[in-house]
Amino acid sequence: MKGLIAAQLPKLVFLLAFLSGLAVTLAVYTGNERQLEAEFVRVADLAIDRVESRLQQHIVVLRAARGLLSATRDRVVRDEFLRFLSSVDIVTELSGVQGIGFARMIADTDTALAEEEIRRHYGLDIELHPDSPQSWRTPIVLLEPQNIRNAAALGFDMYSEPLRRAAMDLAIASGDAQITAPVQLVQEITKDKQTGFLIYLPFQDVARQEGIDSRPVSGFVFAPFRGGDLIRAALSVGPALPVALRIVDADVPEVPVFDNSAAAGARPLHHSRSIPILGRKWTFDVWADKASMGQVQHIDSVLLGLTSFLFAAAAAYAVASRQKEALQARAVAAAASREADYRELLLQEMKHRIKNHIARIQSISRQSARGATDVKAFTAAFDSRLQAMSVVQEILAGSAVAQADLRSVLVNELQQSLDATEVEHLVDGPPVRLNERQAHAFALVVHELLTNAMKYGGLSAAGSGLQIRWSLRAEAGKPWIDLEWQERFEGVSPAPANGSGFGSRLIEASLNGELSGSLHRDYRPEGLMIRVAFPLDPGLNDSLK
Repeated sequence: MKGLIAAQLPKLVFLLAFLSGLAVTLAVYTGNERQLEAEFVRVADLAIDRVESRLQQHIVVLRAARGLLSATRDRVVRDEFLRFLSSVDIVTELSGVQGIGFARMIADTDTALAEEEIRRHYGLDIELHPDSPQSWRTPIVLLEPQNIRNAAALGFDMYSEPLRRAAMDLAIASGDAQITAPVQLVQEITKDKQTGFLIYLPFQDVARQEGIDSRPVSGFVFAPFRGGDLIRAALSVGPALPVALRIVDADVPEVPVFDNSAAAGARPLHHSRSIPILGRKWTFDVWADKASMGQVQHIDSVLLGLTSFLFAAAAAYAVASRQKEALQARAVAAAASREADYRELLLQEMKHRIKNHIARIQSISRQSARGATDVKAFTAAFDSRLQAMSVVQEILAGSAVAQADLRSVLVNELQQSLDATEVEHLVDGPPVRLNERQAHAFALVVHELLTNAMKYGGLSAAGSGLQIRWSLRAEAGKPWIDLEWQERFEGVSPAPANGSGFGSRLIEASLNGELSGSLHRDYRPEGLMIRVAFPLDPGLNDSLK
Protein backbone atom coordinates (compact mmCIF):
# COMPACT_ATOMS: atom_id res chain seq x y z
CA MET A 1 0.00 0.00 0.00
CA LYS A 2 2.78 2.38 0.92
CA GLY A 3 4.53 1.52 -2.31
CA LEU A 4 1.41 2.30 -4.29
CA ILE A 5 1.01 5.68 -2.56
CA ALA A 6 4.67 6.48 -3.17
CA ALA A 7 4.26 5.65 -6.85
CA GLN A 8 1.24 7.87 -7.20
CA LEU A 9 2.68 10.75 -5.15
CA PRO A 10 4.50 12.39 -8.13
CA LYS A 11 1.23 12.32 -10.06
CA LEU A 12 -0.66 13.75 -7.07
CA VAL A 13 1.92 16.55 -6.65
CA PHE A 14 1.80 17.15 -10.40
CA LEU A 15 -2.01 17.37 -10.29
CA LEU A 16 -2.03 19.72 -7.28
CA ALA A 17 0.63 21.97 -8.87
CA PHE A 18 -1.22 21.98 -12.19
CA LEU A 19 -4.57 22.92 -10.56
CA SER A 20 -2.96 25.65 -8.47
CA GLY A 21 -1.20 27.05 -11.50
CA LEU A 22 -4.37 26.90 -13.56
CA ALA A 23 -6.36 28.77 -10.89
CA VAL A 24 -3.72 31.49 -10.60
CA THR A 25 -3.41 31.78 -14.39
CA LEU A 26 -7.17 32.20 -14.80
CA ALA A 27 -7.25 34.89 -12.11
CA VAL A 28 -4.43 36.85 -13.79
CA TYR A 29 -6.06 36.48 -17.21
CA THR A 30 -9.34 37.90 -15.82
CA GLY A 31 -7.52 40.84 -14.26
CA ASN A 32 -5.79 41.60 -17.56
CA GLU A 33 -9.14 41.50 -19.35
CA ARG A 34 -10.61 44.02 -16.91
CA GLN A 35 -7.61 46.29 -17.27
CA LEU A 36 -7.98 46.11 -21.05
CA GLU A 37 -11.68 47.05 -20.84
CA ALA A 38 -10.94 50.00 -18.53
CA GLU A 39 -8.28 51.27 -20.92
CA PHE A 40 -10.67 50.93 -23.83
CA VAL A 41 -13.41 52.95 -22.08
CA ARG A 42 -10.89 55.71 -21.38
CA VAL A 43 -9.78 55.79 -25.03
CA ALA A 44 -13.41 55.71 -26.25
CA ASP A 45 -14.35 58.67 -24.02
CA LEU A 46 -11.28 60.55 -25.26
CA ALA A 47 -12.44 60.04 -28.88
CA ILE A 48 -15.91 61.37 -28.03
CA ASP A 49 -14.43 64.36 -26.19
CA ARG A 50 -12.31 65.23 -29.22
CA VAL A 51 -15.40 65.40 -31.43
CA GLU A 52 -17.32 67.51 -28.91
CA SER A 53 -14.35 69.87 -28.42
CA ARG A 54 -13.99 70.38 -32.17
CA LEU A 55 -17.69 71.33 -32.47
CA GLN A 56 -17.31 73.80 -29.59
CA GLN A 57 -14.33 75.41 -31.36
CA HIS A 58 -16.46 75.95 -34.46
CA ILE A 59 -19.23 77.52 -32.35
CA VAL A 60 -16.72 80.00 -30.93
CA VAL A 61 -15.74 80.96 -34.50
CA LEU A 62 -19.42 81.42 -35.45
CA ARG A 63 -19.93 83.72 -32.44
CA ALA A 64 -16.87 85.72 -33.48
CA ALA A 65 -18.28 86.01 -37.03
CA ARG A 66 -21.57 87.25 -35.58
CA GLY A 67 -19.62 89.82 -33.58
CA LEU A 68 -17.98 91.01 -36.82
CA LEU A 69 -21.42 91.50 -38.40
CA SER A 70 -22.59 93.41 -35.32
CA ALA A 71 -19.54 95.66 -35.43
CA THR A 72 -20.20 96.46 -39.12
CA ARG A 73 -23.91 97.11 -38.38
CA ASP A 74 -24.98 94.35 -40.79
CA ARG A 75 -23.19 95.85 -43.78
CA VAL A 76 -21.38 92.69 -44.78
CA VAL A 77 -18.18 93.38 -46.71
CA ARG A 78 -16.67 90.30 -48.29
CA ASP A 79 -13.05 91.52 -47.98
CA GLU A 80 -13.46 92.03 -44.23
CA PHE A 81 -15.10 88.61 -43.93
CA LEU A 82 -12.17 86.99 -45.79
CA ARG A 83 -9.65 88.70 -43.50
CA PHE A 84 -11.55 87.37 -40.52
CA LEU A 85 -11.53 83.80 -41.88
CA SER A 86 -7.82 83.97 -42.66
CA SER A 87 -7.16 84.99 -39.05
CA VAL A 88 -8.93 81.90 -37.64
CA ASP A 89 -7.57 79.61 -40.43
CA ILE A 90 -10.53 77.24 -40.69
CA VAL A 91 -8.90 75.35 -43.58
CA THR A 92 -6.04 73.93 -41.49
CA GLU A 93 -6.49 74.73 -37.80
CA LEU A 94 -10.24 74.01 -37.81
CA SER A 95 -10.47 71.57 -40.72
CA GLY A 96 -13.68 69.58 -41.07
CA VAL A 97 -15.98 72.52 -41.84
CA GLN A 98 -16.97 73.41 -45.41
CA GLY A 99 -16.89 77.12 -44.65
CA ILE A 100 -18.51 79.98 -42.76
CA GLY A 101 -21.40 81.88 -44.34
CA PHE A 102 -24.29 84.25 -43.86
CA ALA A 103 -27.92 83.59 -44.88
CA ARG A 104 -30.14 86.67 -44.85
CA MET A 105 -33.77 86.30 -43.78
CA ILE A 106 -36.08 88.14 -46.18
CA ALA A 107 -39.76 88.26 -47.02
CA ASP A 108 -40.77 86.15 -50.02
CA THR A 109 -41.34 89.40 -51.94
CA ASP A 110 -37.76 90.69 -51.43
CA THR A 111 -35.83 88.14 -53.49
CA ALA A 112 -34.32 90.86 -55.66
CA LEU A 113 -32.51 92.34 -52.64
CA ALA A 114 -30.77 89.04 -51.88
CA GLU A 115 -29.87 88.48 -55.55
CA GLU A 116 -28.33 91.97 -55.65
CA GLU A 117 -26.31 91.20 -52.50
CA ILE A 118 -24.89 88.03 -54.12
CA ARG A 119 -24.05 90.05 -57.25
CA ARG A 120 -22.26 92.67 -55.10
CA HIS A 121 -20.16 90.03 -53.33
CA TYR A 122 -19.32 87.70 -56.21
CA GLY A 123 -20.35 89.42 -59.47
CA LEU A 124 -22.69 86.50 -60.25
CA ASP A 125 -26.31 86.59 -61.42
CA ILE A 126 -27.91 83.84 -59.35
CA GLU A 127 -31.63 83.40 -58.82
CA LEU A 128 -32.85 82.26 -55.42
CA HIS A 129 -33.83 78.60 -55.43
CA PRO A 130 -35.79 76.47 -54.96
CA ASP A 131 -39.35 77.83 -55.08
CA SER A 132 -40.94 77.85 -51.64
CA PRO A 133 -44.45 78.38 -50.22
CA GLN A 134 -42.94 79.88 -47.03
CA SER A 135 -43.54 83.56 -46.28
CA TRP A 136 -39.90 83.92 -45.17
CA ARG A 137 -36.77 82.88 -47.06
CA THR A 138 -33.14 82.54 -45.99
CA PRO A 139 -30.95 82.47 -49.11
CA ILE A 140 -27.18 82.01 -48.78
CA VAL A 141 -25.67 85.37 -49.77
CA LEU A 142 -22.13 84.83 -48.46
CA LEU A 143 -20.12 81.61 -48.08
CA GLU A 144 -16.35 81.43 -47.74
CA PRO A 145 -13.84 80.17 -48.61
CA GLN A 146 -15.12 80.40 -52.17
CA ASN A 147 -14.61 77.25 -54.23
CA ILE A 148 -16.59 75.23 -56.73
CA ARG A 149 -18.45 73.39 -53.95
CA ASN A 150 -19.45 76.49 -51.99
CA ALA A 151 -20.30 78.37 -55.18
CA ALA A 152 -22.99 75.74 -55.83
CA ALA A 153 -24.69 76.76 -52.56
CA LEU A 154 -25.04 80.49 -53.28
CA GLY A 155 -28.67 81.56 -53.55
CA PHE A 156 -30.00 78.35 -51.97
CA ASP A 157 -33.05 79.10 -49.76
CA MET A 158 -32.36 76.97 -46.68
CA TYR A 159 -35.71 77.88 -45.10
CA SER A 160 -37.47 75.96 -47.87
CA GLU A 161 -36.10 72.61 -46.57
CA PRO A 162 -37.93 71.18 -43.49
CA LEU A 163 -34.91 69.89 -41.53
CA ARG A 164 -32.94 73.10 -41.96
CA ARG A 165 -36.05 75.19 -41.24
CA ALA A 166 -36.68 73.29 -37.98
CA ALA A 167 -33.15 74.08 -36.74
CA MET A 168 -33.46 77.75 -37.73
CA ASP A 169 -36.80 78.06 -35.93
CA LEU A 170 -35.20 76.61 -32.78
CA ALA A 171 -32.29 79.05 -33.13
CA ILE A 172 -34.75 81.96 -33.39
CA ALA A 173 -36.67 80.76 -30.33
CA SER A 174 -33.57 80.13 -28.20
CA GLY A 175 -31.40 82.96 -29.50
CA ASP A 176 -28.45 80.55 -29.55
CA ALA A 177 -26.72 78.10 -31.87
CA GLN A 178 -28.69 75.05 -33.03
CA ILE A 179 -27.68 72.03 -35.11
CA THR A 180 -29.73 70.32 -37.82
CA ALA A 181 -30.62 66.67 -38.18
CA PRO A 182 -28.47 64.82 -40.76
CA VAL A 183 -28.95 66.31 -44.25
CA GLN A 184 -27.27 66.23 -47.64
CA LEU A 185 -25.45 69.49 -48.27
CA VAL A 186 -26.07 71.34 -51.52
CA GLN A 187 -22.26 71.38 -51.89
CA GLU A 188 -22.32 67.60 -52.54
CA ILE A 189 -21.89 67.95 -56.31
CA THR A 190 -19.49 65.01 -56.78
CA LYS A 191 -19.93 61.24 -56.53
CA ASP A 192 -18.14 61.24 -53.17
CA LYS A 193 -21.04 62.26 -50.93
CA GLN A 194 -21.13 62.35 -47.14
CA THR A 195 -23.85 62.85 -44.60
CA GLY A 196 -23.81 66.47 -43.52
CA PHE A 197 -25.30 68.85 -40.99
CA LEU A 198 -25.34 72.61 -40.34
CA ILE A 199 -25.05 74.85 -37.28
CA TYR A 200 -27.10 78.06 -37.26
CA LEU A 201 -26.46 81.09 -35.04
CA PRO A 202 -29.17 83.80 -35.27
CA PHE A 203 -28.13 87.38 -35.97
CA GLN A 204 -30.12 90.56 -35.33
CA ASP A 205 -29.03 93.88 -36.78
CA VAL A 206 -29.61 97.28 -35.16
CA ALA A 207 -32.92 97.86 -36.97
CA ARG A 208 -34.31 94.57 -35.71
CA GLN A 209 -33.09 95.24 -32.16
CA GLU A 210 -34.77 98.65 -32.12
CA GLY A 211 -38.08 97.23 -33.36
CA ILE A 212 -37.89 98.86 -36.80
CA ASP A 213 -37.67 95.55 -38.67
CA SER A 214 -40.53 93.01 -38.58
CA ARG A 215 -38.42 89.98 -39.49
CA PRO A 216 -37.97 87.28 -36.80
CA VAL A 217 -34.18 87.77 -37.17
CA SER A 218 -31.94 89.55 -39.67
CA GLY A 219 -30.30 86.29 -40.72
CA PHE A 220 -28.05 83.46 -39.64
CA VAL A 221 -24.32 83.00 -39.38
CA PHE A 222 -23.92 79.33 -40.28
CA ALA A 223 -21.42 76.59 -40.96
CA PRO A 224 -22.01 73.48 -43.12
CA PHE A 225 -20.14 70.29 -42.18
CA ARG A 226 -19.42 67.00 -43.90
CA GLY A 227 -19.76 64.44 -41.12
CA GLY A 228 -16.88 62.23 -42.25
CA ASP A 229 -14.44 65.10 -42.75
CA LEU A 230 -15.28 66.69 -39.38
CA ILE A 231 -14.97 63.47 -37.33
CA ARG A 232 -11.70 62.45 -38.97
CA ALA A 233 -10.28 65.95 -38.38
CA ALA A 234 -11.32 65.87 -34.71
CA LEU A 235 -9.81 62.41 -34.12
CA SER A 236 -6.52 63.41 -35.79
CA VAL A 237 -5.73 65.87 -32.98
CA GLY A 238 -3.22 64.19 -30.68
CA PRO A 239 -2.04 60.57 -30.68
CA ALA A 240 -3.92 58.14 -32.94
CA LEU A 241 -6.77 56.27 -31.22
CA PRO A 242 -7.28 52.61 -32.27
CA VAL A 243 -11.07 52.80 -32.37
CA ALA A 244 -13.95 52.64 -34.86
CA LEU A 245 -17.03 54.85 -34.44
CA ARG A 246 -20.65 55.06 -35.45
CA ILE A 247 -22.29 58.40 -34.65
CA VAL A 248 -26.04 58.88 -35.13
CA ASP A 249 -28.66 61.48 -34.33
CA ALA A 250 -30.92 59.83 -31.75
CA ASP A 251 -34.02 60.92 -33.68
CA VAL A 252 -32.69 59.74 -37.05
CA PRO A 253 -30.63 56.61 -36.24
CA GLU A 254 -30.97 55.19 -39.74
CA VAL A 255 -28.81 58.02 -41.21
CA PRO A 256 -25.44 57.97 -39.41
CA VAL A 257 -23.43 61.17 -39.19
CA PHE A 258 -20.29 59.02 -39.35
CA ASP A 259 -19.74 55.27 -39.53
CA ASN A 260 -16.52 53.31 -39.93
CA SER A 261 -17.61 50.45 -37.67
CA ALA A 262 -16.69 47.98 -40.40
CA ALA A 263 -13.08 48.49 -39.30
CA ALA A 264 -13.82 46.82 -35.93
CA GLY A 265 -12.35 43.36 -35.43
CA ALA A 266 -14.12 40.05 -35.06
CA ARG A 267 -14.29 40.26 -31.24
CA PRO A 268 -14.49 44.00 -30.58
CA LEU A 269 -14.87 45.82 -27.28
CA HIS A 270 -17.87 48.18 -27.33
CA HIS A 271 -18.77 51.41 -25.50
CA SER A 272 -21.86 53.56 -26.07
CA ARG A 273 -22.56 57.10 -24.87
CA SER A 274 -25.17 59.76 -25.70
CA ILE A 275 -24.52 63.49 -25.33
CA PRO A 276 -26.59 66.63 -26.07
CA ILE A 277 -25.32 68.61 -29.06
CA LEU A 278 -26.91 72.06 -29.60
CA GLY A 279 -30.54 71.04 -29.14
CA ARG A 280 -30.18 67.47 -30.42
CA LYS A 281 -28.79 64.24 -28.99
CA TRP A 282 -25.98 62.29 -30.63
CA THR A 283 -25.25 58.67 -29.78
CA PHE A 284 -21.64 57.49 -30.05
CA ASP A 285 -20.94 53.75 -30.46
CA VAL A 286 -17.22 52.99 -30.19
CA TRP A 287 -15.50 49.69 -30.97
CA ALA A 288 -11.92 48.46 -30.70
CA ASP A 289 -10.46 45.04 -31.40
CA LYS A 290 -8.65 43.60 -28.38
CA ALA A 291 -5.50 43.05 -30.41
CA SER A 292 -5.51 46.67 -31.66
CA MET A 293 -5.52 48.08 -28.13
CA GLY A 294 -2.09 46.58 -27.56
CA GLN A 295 -2.14 47.44 -23.86
CA VAL A 296 -2.20 43.96 -22.30
CA GLN A 297 -0.48 40.81 -23.51
CA HIS A 298 -1.34 37.35 -22.14
CA ILE A 299 2.14 35.85 -22.44
CA ASP A 300 2.69 36.56 -18.76
CA SER A 301 -0.34 34.40 -17.94
CA VAL A 302 1.12 31.49 -19.90
CA LEU A 303 4.53 31.89 -18.25
CA LEU A 304 2.88 32.12 -14.87
CA GLY A 305 1.00 28.87 -15.53
CA LEU A 306 4.22 27.07 -16.56
CA THR A 307 6.06 28.44 -13.56
CA SER A 308 3.25 27.36 -11.27
CA PHE A 309 3.28 23.95 -12.94
CA LEU A 310 6.97 23.52 -12.07
CA PHE A 311 7.28 25.42 -8.84
CA ALA A 312 4.38 25.91 -6.39
CA ALA A 313 6.36 28.47 -4.42
CA ALA A 314 7.03 30.55 -7.53
CA ALA A 315 3.29 30.45 -8.26
CA ALA A 316 2.53 31.99 -4.84
CA TYR A 317 5.08 34.77 -5.51
CA ALA A 318 3.63 35.37 -8.96
CA VAL A 319 0.12 35.70 -7.49
CA ALA A 320 1.37 38.33 -5.04
CA SER A 321 3.03 40.32 -7.85
CA ARG A 322 -0.10 40.07 -10.00
CA GLN A 323 -2.20 41.34 -7.10
CA LYS A 324 0.11 44.32 -6.82
CA GLU A 325 -0.22 44.97 -10.55
CA ALA A 326 -4.00 44.74 -10.27
CA LEU A 327 -3.97 47.35 -7.50
CA GLN A 328 -1.77 49.58 -9.63
CA ALA A 329 -4.11 49.12 -12.59
CA ARG A 330 -7.09 50.16 -10.47
CA ALA A 331 -5.16 53.17 -9.20
CA VAL A 332 -4.30 54.15 -12.78
CA ALA A 333 -7.94 53.71 -13.82
CA ALA A 334 -9.10 55.82 -10.87
CA ALA A 335 -6.56 58.53 -11.73
CA ALA A 336 -7.69 58.46 -15.37
CA SER A 337 -11.29 58.81 -14.24
CA ARG A 338 -10.44 61.78 -12.04
CA GLU A 339 -8.48 63.32 -14.91
CA ALA A 340 -11.46 62.89 -17.24
CA ASP A 341 -13.81 64.48 -14.67
CA TYR A 342 -11.41 67.37 -14.16
CA ARG A 343 -11.03 67.85 -17.91
CA GLU A 344 -14.81 67.92 -18.29
CA LEU A 345 -15.06 70.48 -15.48
CA LEU A 346 -12.44 72.69 -17.16
CA LEU A 347 -14.21 72.33 -20.52
CA GLN A 348 -17.57 73.37 -19.06
CA GLU A 349 -15.95 76.29 -17.20
CA MET A 350 -14.20 77.39 -20.42
CA LYS A 351 -17.43 77.23 -22.43
CA HIS A 352 -19.28 79.14 -19.70
CA ARG A 353 -16.66 81.88 -19.45
CA ILE A 354 -16.24 82.21 -23.23
CA LYS A 355 -20.01 82.50 -23.64
CA ASN A 356 -20.20 85.15 -20.88
CA HIS A 357 -17.26 87.14 -22.28
CA ILE A 358 -18.61 87.08 -25.84
CA ALA A 359 -22.06 88.15 -24.62
CA ARG A 360 -20.53 90.95 -22.56
CA ILE A 361 -18.35 92.16 -25.46
CA GLN A 362 -21.33 92.05 -27.82
CA SER A 363 -23.35 94.10 -25.32
CA ILE A 364 -20.55 96.68 -24.98
CA SER A 365 -20.25 96.82 -28.79
CA ARG A 366 -23.98 97.44 -29.27
CA GLN A 367 -24.11 100.05 -26.51
CA SER A 368 -21.04 101.87 -27.82
CA ALA A 369 -22.46 101.80 -31.35
CA ARG A 370 -25.73 103.40 -30.21
CA GLY A 371 -23.94 106.27 -28.50
CA ALA A 372 -21.30 106.90 -31.21
CA THR A 373 -21.61 109.56 -33.89
CA ASP A 374 -18.91 108.10 -36.15
CA VAL A 375 -16.44 105.21 -36.38
CA LYS A 376 -13.72 107.10 -34.52
CA ALA A 377 -16.03 107.82 -31.60
CA PHE A 378 -17.22 104.21 -31.57
CA THR A 379 -13.61 102.92 -31.58
CA ALA A 380 -12.56 105.19 -28.71
CA ALA A 381 -15.60 104.29 -26.56
CA PHE A 382 -15.38 100.59 -27.40
CA ASP A 383 -11.60 100.41 -26.70
CA SER A 384 -11.89 102.22 -23.36
CA ARG A 385 -14.71 99.96 -22.16
CA LEU A 386 -12.85 96.85 -23.27
CA GLN A 387 -9.83 98.17 -21.35
CA ALA A 388 -12.00 98.44 -18.21
CA MET A 389 -13.16 94.87 -18.76
CA SER A 390 -9.54 93.73 -19.34
CA VAL A 391 -8.33 95.30 -16.08
CA VAL A 392 -11.01 93.45 -14.12
CA GLN A 393 -10.18 90.20 -15.94
CA GLU A 394 -6.56 90.47 -14.79
CA ILE A 395 -7.73 90.81 -11.19
CA LEU A 396 -10.10 87.84 -11.57
CA ALA A 397 -7.40 85.70 -13.17
CA GLY A 398 -5.17 86.21 -10.13
CA SER A 399 -7.66 84.53 -7.77
CA ALA A 400 -8.44 80.85 -7.27
CA VAL A 401 -12.13 81.57 -7.75
CA ALA A 402 -13.87 84.20 -9.90
CA GLN A 403 -13.93 87.10 -7.43
CA ALA A 404 -12.28 90.51 -7.10
CA ASP A 405 -11.57 93.06 -4.36
CA LEU A 406 -13.60 96.27 -4.80
CA ARG A 407 -10.64 98.46 -3.84
CA SER A 408 -8.44 96.74 -6.45
CA VAL A 409 -11.05 97.31 -9.16
CA LEU A 410 -11.32 101.01 -8.19
CA VAL A 411 -7.56 101.60 -7.94
CA ASN A 412 -6.75 99.82 -11.21
CA GLU A 413 -9.47 101.71 -13.10
CA LEU A 414 -8.45 105.11 -11.66
CA GLN A 415 -4.79 104.45 -12.47
CA GLN A 416 -5.68 104.18 -16.16
CA SER A 417 -6.33 107.96 -16.25
CA LEU A 418 -4.87 109.50 -13.05
CA ASP A 419 -1.44 109.74 -11.45
CA ALA A 420 -0.83 106.26 -10.03
CA THR A 421 0.95 107.64 -6.93
CA GLU A 422 -2.09 109.76 -5.99
CA VAL A 423 -4.85 107.19 -6.53
CA GLU A 424 -4.47 105.43 -3.16
CA HIS A 425 -5.26 108.72 -1.38
CA LEU A 426 -8.58 109.08 -3.21
CA VAL A 427 -10.28 105.89 -1.95
CA ASP A 428 -11.25 104.74 1.53
CA GLY A 429 -13.42 101.86 2.73
CA PRO A 430 -13.48 98.36 4.26
CA PRO A 431 -12.64 95.15 2.33
CA VAL A 432 -15.42 94.06 -0.07
CA ARG A 433 -15.44 91.04 -2.41
CA LEU A 434 -17.28 91.13 -5.78
CA ASN A 435 -18.19 88.14 -7.90
CA GLU A 436 -17.27 88.03 -11.60
CA ARG A 437 -20.51 89.60 -12.89
CA GLN A 438 -20.45 92.37 -10.26
CA ALA A 439 -16.76 93.12 -10.90
CA HIS A 440 -17.27 93.69 -14.63
CA ALA A 441 -20.40 95.81 -14.12
CA PHE A 442 -18.82 97.87 -11.33
CA ALA A 443 -15.70 98.51 -13.46
CA LEU A 444 -17.88 99.88 -16.27
CA VAL A 445 -19.72 102.17 -13.80
CA VAL A 446 -16.41 103.50 -12.41
CA HIS A 447 -15.08 103.97 -15.95
CA GLU A 448 -18.11 106.06 -16.97
CA LEU A 449 -18.07 108.12 -13.73
CA LEU A 450 -14.36 108.84 -14.18
CA THR A 451 -14.89 109.76 -17.85
CA ASN A 452 -17.69 112.19 -16.87
CA ALA A 453 -15.57 113.70 -14.10
CA MET A 454 -12.72 114.41 -16.52
CA LYS A 455 -15.03 115.57 -19.31
CA TYR A 456 -17.47 117.77 -17.39
CA GLY A 457 -15.96 118.32 -13.96
CA GLY A 458 -12.43 119.25 -14.97
CA LEU A 459 -10.71 116.45 -13.01
CA SER A 460 -6.93 116.90 -13.11
CA ALA A 461 -4.40 114.14 -13.67
CA ALA A 462 -3.52 114.32 -9.95
CA GLY A 463 -7.17 113.63 -9.05
CA SER A 464 -7.46 116.61 -6.71
CA GLY A 465 -11.05 117.28 -5.76
CA LEU A 466 -12.15 113.65 -6.10
CA GLN A 467 -12.91 111.52 -3.03
CA ILE A 468 -14.43 108.00 -3.01
CA ARG A 469 -15.67 106.41 0.23
CA TRP A 470 -17.78 103.36 0.90
CA SER A 471 -19.34 101.59 3.85
CA LEU A 472 -21.29 98.41 4.53
CA ARG A 473 -24.70 97.73 5.98
CA ALA A 474 -27.17 94.88 6.33
CA GLU A 475 -30.59 94.97 4.70
CA ALA A 476 -33.10 92.10 4.93
CA GLY A 477 -30.33 89.82 6.13
CA LYS A 478 -28.09 90.58 3.13
CA PRO A 479 -24.92 92.69 2.91
CA TRP A 480 -25.17 96.00 0.98
CA ILE A 481 -22.53 98.55 0.02
CA ASP A 482 -23.07 102.33 0.06
CA LEU A 483 -20.47 104.20 -2.03
CA GLU A 484 -20.08 108.01 -2.19
CA TRP A 485 -18.35 109.56 -5.23
CA GLN A 486 -17.67 113.23 -4.41
CA GLU A 487 -16.33 115.75 -6.97
CA ARG A 488 -15.24 119.27 -5.96
CA PHE A 489 -13.76 121.13 -8.92
CA GLU A 490 -13.63 124.92 -8.71
CA GLY A 491 -14.48 127.07 -11.70
CA VAL A 492 -16.10 124.28 -13.74
CA SER A 493 -19.82 124.13 -14.49
CA PRO A 494 -21.44 120.85 -13.48
CA ALA A 495 -22.92 118.48 -16.09
CA PRO A 496 -26.72 118.44 -16.59
CA ALA A 497 -28.46 116.86 -13.67
CA ASN A 498 -30.92 114.70 -15.64
CA GLY A 499 -28.31 112.06 -16.59
CA SER A 500 -29.57 111.84 -20.16
CA GLY A 501 -26.20 111.25 -21.83
CA PHE A 502 -25.14 107.88 -23.20
CA GLY A 503 -22.61 107.31 -20.41
CA SER A 504 -25.34 107.99 -17.84
CA ARG A 505 -27.64 105.50 -19.54
CA LEU A 506 -24.87 102.90 -19.49
CA ILE A 507 -24.32 103.55 -15.78
CA GLU A 508 -28.04 103.16 -15.06
CA ALA A 509 -28.19 99.95 -17.14
CA SER A 510 -25.21 98.44 -15.33
CA LEU A 511 -26.52 99.35 -11.88
CA ASN A 512 -30.13 98.34 -12.45
CA GLY A 513 -29.55 95.34 -14.70
CA GLU A 514 -26.25 93.82 -13.52
CA LEU A 515 -25.94 95.02 -9.91
CA SER A 516 -29.64 95.36 -8.93
CA GLY A 517 -28.76 98.65 -7.27
CA SER A 518 -29.38 102.38 -7.51
CA LEU A 519 -27.60 105.67 -8.19
CA HIS A 520 -28.49 109.18 -6.99
CA ARG A 521 -26.82 112.46 -8.07
CA ASP A 522 -26.82 115.58 -5.91
CA TYR A 523 -25.51 118.74 -7.59
CA ARG A 524 -24.43 121.31 -5.02
CA PRO A 525 -22.65 124.69 -5.29
CA GLU A 526 -19.48 123.10 -4.00
CA GLY A 527 -19.57 120.14 -6.40
CA LEU A 528 -21.27 116.87 -7.27
CA MET A 529 -22.15 114.03 -4.86
CA ILE A 530 -23.05 110.63 -6.38
CA ARG A 531 -24.36 107.86 -4.13
CA VAL A 532 -24.29 104.28 -5.37
CA ALA A 533 -25.83 101.32 -3.50
CA PHE A 534 -26.15 97.66 -4.46
CA PRO A 535 -26.37 94.24 -2.73
CA LEU A 536 -23.27 92.06 -2.36
CA ASP A 537 -22.79 88.33 -2.84
CA PRO A 538 -23.46 86.80 0.63
CA GLY A 539 -21.22 83.84 -0.16
CA LEU A 540 -18.22 86.13 -0.60
CA ASN A 541 -19.13 88.57 2.17
CA ASP A 542 -20.83 86.32 4.75
CA SER A 543 -19.29 88.22 7.66
CA LEU A 544 -21.20 91.35 6.57
CA LYS A 545 -24.73 89.88 6.81
